[in-house]
Amino acid sequence: MSGSGRLSRIIAAPVAAVVVAALLTAGAAHIAAASTNTTAWQNGAFAENTGGVVGRSDVVLGAPNLANTQSLPLGNGSLGVAEWAANGFTAQLNRTDTMPGRKSPGQLQIPGLAAMTTASNFTGTLDVYNGVLTESGGGMTMNAWVPAGKDELVVDVTGANPNTAQTATINLWSGRSPTAAASGAVGTLAETWVDNTATTGSGQTFGSLAAITAAGRNVAASVVNSESVRVSFQPNTNGAFRIVVGAPAWSGGNAATTATSLFGSDASTALASLLSSQSSWWNGFWAGSGLVEMSSADGSANYLESVRTLYLYTEAASMRGRFPGSQAGVADMFDFSQDQQDWYPAGTWFWNLRTQIATNTSSGNFALNLPIFDLYLNNLANLESWTTANMGGKAGICIPETMRYNGNGYQQDSPPAGNASCDLAASPTWNGETITTGAELSLWIWQQYLDTGDLTFLRKYYPLMQQSVTFLLAYQTVGSDGFLHAVANAHENQWNVQDPTTDLAADAALFPAEVAAATLLNTDSALVAKVRTAETEIEPYARTDESTHTQLLTPSADAAGTDVIGDSFQPTATIHNSENTGLEPVWPYGVITDNSGTLTTLANRTFTFRPNQDNPDWSFDAVQAARLDQPAQVQSNLITLTEKYQSYISGLGSWQGGTGDEPYIEQPAAVGTAIDEALATDYDGTLRIAPAWPASWTVAGTVSLRSNTKVDVQVQNGTITTAALVVGTSHPMTIRSPWSGQSVQIVDGSSGAVVVAPSTAATLTLNAVAGHSYLIEPTANLTTSLSFAQVSGTKAAAAKHLGPVQIGLDAPASFASLAASFDNVGISADTNTAPGNFDGNGASFSEQALTTAKAGPGATISSAGLAFTFPNVAAGTNDNTAAEGQYIALHATGHTLGFLVSGSSGASTGTGQVIYADGSTATFTLSTPDWFTANAPSGEQVAVNSTYQNRQGNTTYAHTGDIFAATVALDPTKSVATVVLPHVSSAVTNGQTAMHIFAMTVA
Repeated sequence: MSGSGRLSRIIAAPVAAVVVAALLTAGAAHIAAASTNTTAWQNGAFAENTGGVVGRSDVVLGAPNLANTQSLPLGNGSLGVAEWAANGFTAQLNRTDTMPGRKSPGQLQIPGLAAMTTASNFTGTLDVYNGVLTESGGGMTMNAWVPAGKDELVVDVTGANPNTAQTATINLWSGRSPTAAASGAVGTLAETWVDNTATTGSGQTFGSLAAITAAGRNVAASVVNSESVRVSFQPNTNGAFRIVVGAPAWSGGNAATTATSLFGSDASTALASLLSSQSSWWNGFWAGSGLVEMSSADGSANYLESVRTLYLYTEAASMRGRFPGSQAGVADMFDFSQDQQDWYPAGTWFWNLRTQIATNTSSGNFALNLPIFDLYLNNLANLESWTTANMGGKAGICIPETMRYNGNGYQQDSPPAGNASCDLAASPTWNGETITTGAELSLWIWQQYLDTGDLTFLRKYYPLMQQSVTFLLAYQTVGSDGFLHAVANAHENQWNVQDPTTDLAADAALFPAEVAAATLLNTDSALVAKVRTAETEIEPYARTDESTHTQLLTPSADAAGTDVIGDSFQPTATIHNSENTGLEPVWPYGVITDNSGTLTTLANRTFTFRPNQDNPDWSFDAVQAARLDQPAQVQSNLITLTEKYQSYISGLGSWQGGTGDEPYIEQPAAVGTAIDEALATDYDGTLRIAPAWPASWTVAGTVSLRSNTKVDVQVQNGTITTAALVVGTSHPMTIRSPWSGQSVQIVDGSSGAVVVAPSTAATLTLNAVAGHSYLIEPTANLTTSLSFAQVSGTKAAAAKHLGPVQIGLDAPASFASLAASFDNVGISADTNTAPGNFDGNGASFSEQALTTAKAGPGATISSAGLAFTFPNVAAGTNDNTAAEGQYIALHATGHTLGFLVSGSSGASTGTGQVIYADGSTATFTLSTPDWFTANAPSGEQVAVNSTYQNRQGNTTYAHTGDIFAATVALDPTKSVATVVLPHVSSAVTNGQTAMHIFAMTVA
């Protein structure tokens, strides 16, 4: 994947990995069993309360999610929604098929729900088992969902004041040109466009349609303006009402007729009936998914379990449409920034989809991969034409790493040339000569066949394998040394270099897969003969030195034990990205295993001395650690990856940490892949049970593997207590003994009859029969001797935390004043800097420097037309509030709300809320530069400029420290009751962006 550069996804210098204390160095099977161990295996099946396990990962809102960066995802695979509580209720609609810009059909706002979200008893839960968001507060309740089989958003409300008029509005924005219409109870915004961009365009017509209706009394739709339509109504006499918003596929036609047909009776159908249908689909999805329940004393395993479960939820909610729901590792279906899209929304970076495909496969959700596979298969003819025209007339297909949805290699529309993939004329560039995307796609197709045994599937997608192999054979030539050679990209790390490791690994993995696939399908005998010859011509990997990665070494250097696998045979070539290319043979290509002799040793060194550690969000470190049987590294890498990049309360991630325009799905996908690989894998045909499972993590989980086989594993107190197989296809299985050196047997899972006699051999052979289950157990501690306990769980009741990140929102803290909320020491005396910790790393403002700048304790500071009172507290005590959603009482009336604010660890932006005494609300955006910044952004002023800063050890740092004045407009006819601060960070820690509030005022 291009988890790297995309267009120019340039990665910053590697960040040192966080060290997790007390990591265990022994594998899970080597610790003595505890007396409390149990098994969930009974009567030939793994007993699991699916709803209980899934519910552990519900996203709980103890406070309203006011910011769009706190949005929660809803979706059915073709329609995705990002929902947050601004203006009562806001939801952005997103589709996969509004190409080429992936434009949003619009945003919905229901201001009347502010009575619920501002209530002191507000609470909410994203129920992922049923795919429904529920909220309550102030006597009102809300259920919101996207029906599994219909492209609608339904918002059902009870408890509203029946005498209070309500509205719901769908709007677009500047730059869009919809036709707005209203008739009776239905309003529509419809727009079409043609993808007719010169050179890159397809000529196809696309569009968006957003339609709205309501159930209540006196429902009437109206056109607000050219970009907005609204329904107005009163709730029913019992306080209930319902909003239904439709956003189907649209390329033109009669918008009103389409909307009416789509809505049907959904506005009036009984709630129980609608929710029953919704639950039926989602419950069925979870019943077919391999779940993993995890726990640990420090809570890290529990948190990572939720990241994986929420990945499966968001993937199912976004990856079942015409095009893939993610085009570059971004969770595009849950975009909250109008039409803002990261990277190039018409293109697909395959590199960034690899962990999604992997986790979908290992969790048994094979259908979620089909939109990806179909994208390429449907463009096969276009890919052949592109390859002929742009890759020197070579036969076959060079699949562009950044393929546009219509099959060409551009990754920008204007100008269309200069940064294309599989394009010799555009080279050298990020993916100009990346030639292995087709190989990797083909291998995932082959893997899905191996896991499902679906010959029809293989026959359908085999042409992609066939043509990818054909191209590799045409592009590479045999040199005088008898090896295949080519100049190509080492993905995005090195450009136009000799024999990249990615190419060699792709050859080694794809060539035998092609032979096997063609043989199964009884086709391509001539191609098979060529491939068999090519298999003998694959060059050994380039070696380089572990310390500098600049020397070109040969395999003979392995004997010295200080070499690693290089990116290519040109180790001194410029490095453009943060990819550990030398580990590609380990994963995803799987041609160096944990049983490859000296190559395994070489791969372990390559991992130890990899140049990029836990960087960026798509890092494969934990996955490759799992393949190399390194449980301690799996544990530390997963925790570090999540603490750095899982930035959104929905469980979704961010490319480089913090929050941005969109959430990313590649980080939780990487977590899911690593967890599954550490729990069970058979990538080379040998089944491994818990090969890299951290000994301090308890787990009960199911992984899908080859031949339609599911593996159920439990590890408790460091001991494997259950290792069971449920077999869908008869086949011989090679199984690595989970208890090395111990006597192990395999019994029929139902009858208990021994089918493989006790043995201390390193591997066992089982002739598995379809429809049977099997239990692998040590004869000295039989699984069947353990007490039975079903795998279950309790629904989440609060937000979850892991270091600086969280899933969900905590109940808000309420304070009588800003001063009462102070929780950070931002100011210290020059003679005692020890208490200072403005940035989480011991730095602080100097009280003396602030006093010189006329900002001493209790000073009046005039800025931005407002008068602020600076905190009147002693140096070294709490003097500011790190904004994290606190409720601050502020009884005042005026035109302007002002803040004295500054940032640490970078600039920050967040959404807050003003709650007026009459219960109405208004959201606001508050931004601040970092305290190192000397210039105020537009709309703000530098309020305080101190000439130096303090550091630990009673030392100073010669750089200014700045505090800014920011303002928010108020409704002067209303009295402010409460200000809800933006939720920027849950703690002030080193490297974590925080927003510090020193003072507030109203004038």
